[in-house]
Amino acid sequence: MKNINTKTENTLINQKNKFKIDGGIAECIKFENLNILSRIKIKKKKILELGCGVFPVSIGVANIDMPKYYLATDTSKKVLKAAKLNDNRPTYKFIDLEKEIKLKTKFDVIVLKGVIHHIKKPEIILKKIKIILKKNGCIVISEPNLSSIVANTLKWILIKFFKISMEDSPYGQYEIKKINKAIIRSGLRVSKKWYSGLLLIPLTGDYGRIKTLPDNKRLFIFLIFIEKVFYNIFKCLFLTKFLYFKVNLIVKK
Repeated sequence: MKNINTKTENTLINQKNKFKIDGGIAECIKFENLNILSRIKIKKKKILELGCGVFPVSIGVANIDMPKYYLATDTSKKVLKAAKLNDNRPTYKFIDLEKEIKLKTKFDVIVLKGVIHHIKKPEIILKKIKIILKKNGCIVISEPNLSSIVANTLKWILIKFFKISMEDSPYGQYEIKKINKAIIRSGLRVSKKWYSGLLLIPLTGDYGRIKTLPDNKRLFIFLIFIEKVFYNIFKCLFLTKFLYFKVNLIVKK
């Protein structure tokens, strides 16, 4: 069977080759991951991350806060090998989401970071995931925010003037309406929603895909501080939906 996400695999491996665990981009990835996990408790829990890529969400989580069991999976063995080099604490396993998910364990938390728009029919995958989710568990979904005026403008500039597309998925990116429909059709509901990622994604060149600034730890720690300040301001002004690059959801049964 042809791998329709070969382009994504190549991009991720290229990111890994450029990645420095002690660099500034690493600090941004840790910041984003902790943001994604900030609305839930993971300590002493069982966590499954589907489509972990080379930067699993565990990167940035302190050893003392790691869950009881963390299973990180991907549809590419090359990507899993690269992910393990970045964080060897999770258990890694090859799982093809388009096929049957053969797992006996039920999980408290299931993470889908940038995965939904790589799936042709996300409601089918969510129905599969629902079976292995504990009764009071949750699914954390993080996806591109197509309501972001800033993100849409930058994407247009890259394509129009530089012939660069920042999306490798054969299906493009999904509007929140499509994601919400998939959630409802799978018998799930959205419990929480928030937005993240303003300065850091463009200034890191989408976390290392395109070099924009030196991968300097002090520089990006300062930018993370600015990001936090801006978020508090724009949240008070109800502007995060129209400015931030990512939309994050907590989904429950």
